[in-house]
Amino acid sequence: MAKTRVAVLFGGSTKDHKLSLQSAFSVLNGLSADKYDVTPIGITKKGRWLYFPGDYEEIRNGTWESNSDCCSAIISPDPIHAGIITIMSDGDTAIKRIDVVLSALHGKYGEGGRIQSLLKLSRIPYTDCNPDTANHCMDKIMTHSLLSDAGIDVPRYTVLSRSELNRIDDNIAEIEKNFTYPVYVSASSCSSTIGANVAHNAEELKSAAKIAFSHHHTAIVEEFLSGRTLFCVVSGGAYNTEVSEIGETVKTRCNSEYACYTADFIPQADLTAEERKQVKETAARAFRALNFKGYAKMCFCLTEGRVLLRRISAIPGFSPESAMPLLMNESGYTYSEMLDKFITQAIES
Repeated sequence: MAKTRVAVLFGGSTKDHKLSLQSAFSVLNGLSADKYDVTPIGITKKGRWLYFPGDYEEIRNGTWESNSDCCSAIISPDPIHAGIITIMSDGDTAIKRIDVVLSALHGKYGEGGRIQSLLKLSRIPYTDCNPDTANHCMDKIMTHSLLSDAGIDVPRYTVLSRSELNRIDDNIAEIEKNFTYPVYVSASSCSSTIGANVAHNAEELKSAAKIAFSHHHTAIVEEFLSGRTLFCVVSGGAYNTEVSEIGETVKTRCNSEYACYTADFIPQADLTAEERKQVKETAARAFRALNFKGYAKMCFCLTEGRVLLRRISAIPGFSPESAMPLLMNESGYTYSEMLDKFITQAIES
């Protein structure tokens, strides 16, 4: 039986570059050599695309792009090529046919719809969501708006704009009329933790907004939620949605009521049957409301009987200690079986 030809994308010119390398290292080692013919394609911090034929350990330690056997590579948007075009230093080219792409590109250039649009043009199946969904999920303001319209509970929020920096004091005064401190401030269109801070007063809010503006032109200001933080993975499509077991992050060492040094992830949260049902039903509704396919990690806050959907990650971390592999394992999938599932559903869809 012929092996499935899989291209694994990693790296990228974002602040999530190192995280992507760790995800790719895990994916590449998790793909069965008996089932898959694997083509690793790395993107440097400067945006150069390279076919990498070397030892996967070089990806893990970040030296991969110095490998002398690397060559330029591009995904052809022309469906007739159905794959990767490699370009040697002497100008010779070759086409590597691809059956499916698995992206480990984290951050806005990997999760924000650009790569997905290219793959859609090329008509190569890929494991993650469609371009519009990716774009919506990368923008926290858009995500909250769409989920609210679908009747899904999200944190109360408002928006600050870099274009109104000259009147930020007035805007903060307006926020203070509707929100109590602390508030959570982050860049609207970035990974969850980039440009993110908790503000306890007006000066901290102004400072947090300016940090967020250094990453994106809008900042989202949300009510601070002090309840339990829960996670699950949703996979499949509109008609075959599967929700994983529910995990929880638990603070283990904090320096104040709001700032936490460390947290443990527990892949099986202690919940009542009703709480578990509420989280799973909300996750499935959100997956369908955003027209997802592939998979997504969802972050919820359980507070005073309410389940609020805080964040959706369209390409979660793939390292074995990351939430998605742990939750999928708790749901009965080994790491390799999880990859098999994602690849199979991508090709079949």
